[in-house]
Amino acid sequence: MSRLPVRLPARQADKADGWSVDVFFVVVTAAVNLAGVLSIAGHSDTWGSFDALGLFLLLAGPVALWWRRRWPAFVLAVCVVATWSYLATDNPSGPVYGPMIVALVSAITNGARAAAYLVVIGTLLTSLVGVLLPGSDGPSLASTAGLAAWLSFLLALGELLRHRSALAKEQQRRLVMAAEAQTGQIRREAAEQRLKLARDLHDVLGHHLAVINVQATAGLQLHTTNRPGVPDALAAVQEASRQALDDVQAFLDTLHDPTEPATRTPSPSLVDLETLVSSARASGLQVQLEVSGPPRRLAAPQDLAASRVVLESLTNVLRHAGPARTWVRIHYQATRLTVRVDNAHAAVPAGPSPYGGGRGIAGMRARVAALDGTFAAGPADGFAWSVIATLPLPEELP
Repeated sequence: MSRLPVRLPARQADKADGWSVDVFFVVVTAAVNLAGVLSIAGHSDTWGSFDALGLFLLLAGPVALWWRRRWPAFVLAVCVVATWSYLATDNPSGPVYGPMIVALVSAITNGARAAAYLVVIGTLLTSLVGVLLPGSDGPSLASTAGLAAWLSFLLALGELLRHRSALAKEQQRRLVMAAEAQTGQIRREAAEQRLKLARDLHDVLGHHLAVINVQATAGLQLHTTNRPGVPDALAAVQEASRQALDDVQAFLDTLHDPTEPATRTPSPSLVDLETLVSSARASGLQVQLEVSGPPRRLAAPQDLAASRVVLESLTNVLRHAGPARTWVRIHYQATRLTVRVDNAHAAVPAGPSPYGGGRGIAGMRARVAALDGTFAAGPADGFAWSVIATLPLPEELP
């Protein structure tokens, strides 16, 4: 069995990536600060002015970058204070602006844009004051303009990174929503499939159990009155129970490996109407078959729905009317199929059934409606009860 690759959850993976970037910035900026200052001090022979305070200020900014994503405004303030404080001392000069640059961009990308813009405006105003004050040894106007251009570039870089991060988060959110929608759809389809299987199992077992009940009741009455016919009733019970077991096993075979067809067909078909009504006839039901129109091969959904209407209707007759005379009529037309089952005695009495209530009519109506057909059940002229189902047919199958 092959192993699936182990993957960190999205949040844990993002956290690990963030830590690695934080370590990178801390190490790189600290190395640049120290290497740059020591290199310049070595060339200018200013080792003597480098003290412990200068070392602390050089390392304070890089170390603070570790918390740049959690407290971006505070880290920016620490880096600004440490950088400008170092430059104000007598320590050797050098490229010490790295931590402040990283902190400025990080503040924009991590939700502290106001602090970043405040630092930039404050820096530019301070530089302009040095330019405008008479007799000041501050920066020149050209250097201030260059500083403004450089700070504008950093602000633009931060905004670009912030925008890209927002787009990535939005894309991630949409992917999560799509995955949740797909999961919900799979769950709904699974629930619908379970409902369909339960309905199929109800149809099959309901019919066979009705036959068993009728035959067992008849056999008990015959035995009580010492009349012949008990063996025939027991044989019908045996055949109905065997067929029920076969149908249940066929359902289980289908569920065991849904990629392969079942070895037996659990659902009856209009192809063999005699087999479809055989168990009802064995129970004493007088069933007369009538087929009109040229029979044709039906698609599986239409064939299943039509055969279920016949089977469930005969089951209802057995349950509620006993061995009544019943007519099953199948009428084939070019664009539709009509299934009609009529019986001579009341199939649905006003009081409760001695065999318990069921959802036979509701189930038939749901099956037919799912195929855009029409369904009607109730008393009709000349009959105590009639079931009429009309199913639209697609183009004739080859």
